[in-house]
Amino acid sequence: MNEGISLVVVPLLWVEDMATSMEFYGRLGFETVDVWKPNDRPMWCSLKFGDAELMLQQSEGEIGLAEQESVTSEIELYFVCSDVELLYQSYVSNGLKVSKPRTAFYPMKQIFLQDPDGRTLCFETPVPVQNND
Repeated sequence: MNEGISLVVVPLLWVEDMATSMEFYGRLGFETVDVWKPNDRPMWCSLKFGDAELMLQQSEGEIGLAEQESVTSEIELYFVCSDVELLYQSYVSNGLKVSKPRTAFYPMKQIFLQDPDGRTLCFETPVPVQNND
């Protein structure tokens, strides 16, 4: 039924301060692909880091503050990466507040941090499963 169709999910995140959020995601390693700047003020942007893509949109009364707080606290973004230890070292050297790497109950080594709007971000790398046979 879906043969020949490719599909990519690109989340749109509402943010309180575009400049702050763009700088934060840039420090995470995301590159700005496109920016919409009416009146020279960034209102929307597209970001990319490897195969991961995000869009940021300035919250400008489109949704109320209560709804935005609910949205930002209800969504967590998980990024599967090739080397979470390398990302951890990079984020620490960039002055980001990030948890120390830990292995979850399922075989993924993870680090966590929050974006400027309070969303939880997790970067994780698969850990080889050890057989105890």
